[in-house]
Amino acid sequence: MTKERRTITLDWLTFSITDDMSIYLFIKDVLGLKVDNFEFLDGGIARSYRYSSLAKSDMIQIYYSTIEGIEAGFNKGLTLNLSGQGCRQFEMLQWYLNPDWSWYDLFKSLSLYTTKCTRMDLAQDCINSIYTPQYLLQKIYEKTFLYNGTIRRTNKVNAKTGDDDNFSIYIGAKPQQINIYDKKGERLSKGELYDVENWTRWELRLGQEKADMAFRELLEGRTVADLYTAILNAHYRFVRRTGDTNRSRRPNAKWWDNFLNTSEKVSLLVQKTKPTLEKKEAWIFNGGASKAELSLWLRDLMVYDKDKAQQMIYSRIIAQKDKMTDTDFISIAQSIIETDNYNNNYKYQTLTIHDLKTKLKMLN
Repeated sequence: MTKERRTITLDWLTFSITDDMSIYLFIKDVLGLKVDNFEFLDGGIARSYRYSSLAKSDMIQIYYSTIEGIEAGFNKGLTLNLSGQGCRQFEMLQWYLNPDWSWYDLFKSLSLYTTKCTRMDLAQDCINSIYTPQYLLQKIYEKTFLYNGTIRRTNKVNAKTGDDDNFSIYIGAKPQQINIYDKKGERLSKGELYDVENWTRWELRLGQEKADMAFRELLEGRTVADLYTAILNAHYRFVRRTGDTNRSRRPNAKWWDNFLNTSEKVSLLVQKTKPTLEKKEAWIFNGGASKAELSLWLRDLMVYDKDKAQQMIYSRIIAQKDKMTDTDFISIAQSIIETDNYNNNYKYQTLTIHDLKTKLKMLN
């Protein structure tokens, strides 16, 4: 195989600055670009973000409000939106002005302001490598992937040739998702030819609070490549085929460690002030579901006796056992982990859906 090449970069970035700032000052001093390269328009897509105006330089878009717009009720501050092509254009403009520029320079400038990121895509391009969608799919089918969320495969069939090799794998869902797909095939379908054996993109898509948590890491000086691998290392694991039925005890697969090449972890677990357990318990204790279970227990207590009433509760639990979904198990797992961490036990950091299903089978 031809020599492997791998690069990691930003592939989408949307963030807002709430500080009262001139659009010209933002372009010149924060972004480090020339104001002359932008055209300034009223309305358009900026209205979708509740701003009155748009400043754009091809694919680089900034939504902002004029004084008149703010007086009319539009948002203060501004939002920068860089699509994948916008990120590449932004890089080219920066490198033209300063060959030593890196994304770190932008985040260093942004650290002085009040910001909030709502979308961030981090992408790794693997060229002439073993880390193809087919390779990943094989590892998933071998049951060496430890993950509690959803995994989807989608095919794109060429109606002229019948080929369906250009498929994508989606791991998870918004606001944190990985999309692994054949980038060479995507470009080929658009008529673009590249002299490489294969080109696979591993794209990590973050939104909402998770995007902002990752954004904070960059503001504090972490590099884009380091952030990308540390997030993958914290949230996803491929393990060896050792025969141990408890897969969480297995060591990492060597190929996965080589792929990540890091021991650092950045967890994007959003702390929800313990709603999974405490809010649900409070809801139940305060009469959730119209006090249905209490009503049934009181009925059975009066008609039968205490032991029979307890037995009827257990029977109703058994009846619900087969109705549990993976979503239910994920919610329960989060409850267990949050409660365990809150009590400083840290015994269930690698808890999986399989563990809970095995425990539930004990009910009979």
